[in-house]
Amino acid sequence: SDELYGTIGLNGVPILGGKSTLQRWRRMSSYVSASDDSHSPVLTVAETFRFAGRCTSEDGNSSEERIEERVQRFLTLLGLDHVQDTVVGDENLRGVSGGQKRRVTVGEMCMDPKARVLCLDNITDGLASTDSLSLVQ
Repeated sequence: SDELYGTIGLNGVPILGGKSTLQRWRRMSSYVSASDDSHSPVLTVAETFRFAGRCTSEDGNSSEERIEERVQRFLTLLGLDHVQDTVVGDENLRGVSGGQKRRVTVGEMCMDPKARVLCLDNITDGLASTDSLSLVQ
């Protein structure tokens, strides 16, 4: 079936209740797993956010200015502004640290202007305690 049933609440107050289509839920949420740290290793952190912003812009009509505002906001919120010009990297190309890469993953999901709910599944798995604290703050 393509429908979900139940109630989703925030602090005990229903925010989505009754019969809701799966499609509506998918539009307003993003899911991030600890194993989702796959990025283009040659893009910088800021370029990764910009790419995500362009891919998720509403009907492809978000202006570059609006996308750039979101990029800068999430770089700052996630403590990545000082590495925004560093490539993300991978096992063959040195880039940002593991904790920073995990924050890039979260930021990439946050670039979707339609996402209202961000589901983080074991997002701190494998991170040092300082990186875990930085991510959840």
